Amino acid sequence: MNLPLAFPLYLRHPTAGGAYAANTEAMDWFVIATLCFFFFLLGCFAMAAWQIWRRSTRPAPHVELLMELADSDEDKIIQTADEKSAERSPPSPSWERQADWWKR
Repeated sequence: MNLPLAFPLYLRHPTAGGAYAANTEAMDWFVIATLCFFFFLLGCFAMAAWQIWRRSTRPAPHVELLMELADSDEDKIIQTADEKSAERSPPSPSWERQADWWKR
């Protein structure tokens, strides 16, 4: 009588027919061990992927603070102020008159 296991794998006994060899049981256990090792590695990869996902969705408090500071409005205000000051012409020397001196 053959006992079905998970997956199409059967333990073969000497009384099961002429398909028995001396190392049949060893071959069966090799397949079982290989499947166990495969699923163990699959679980390791799944755990690593889950940890990467968890760390990316919930960053550490200091990283979260840095991200908030990068998105803050103060940076935008400082950046626009720097752009406006760059657009202005450099101050003229004190001995020069203004361009519209004759209009006064």
